[in-house]
Amino acid sequence: MAPGQKLYPRSTVKKIVKAHSGCNVSKNVDVMIFLDYVLFMQTLMKEATIEAKQGGERGVTARSVRRATGDTLAKFKG
Repeated sequence: MAPGQKLYPRSTVKKIVKAHSGCNVSKNVDVMIFLDYVLFMQTLMKEATIEAKQGGERGVTARSVRRATGDTLAKFKG
């Protein structure tokens, strides 16, 4: 993270999640959301790399990420 950038306060994140979900949230819900996001991005990049290699591309492109997005979202659908 760049110097000078501020994160959301934990309480603000919890209020936003609670407002959108309509459910009670646990004490560490912000940490769990962040970890789930990181795992999703890691999986997406791994799948996009595979798509790029299969497509004969030299590196990961927007096209390979778009192709991998649907499958990755389906894996993470709760």
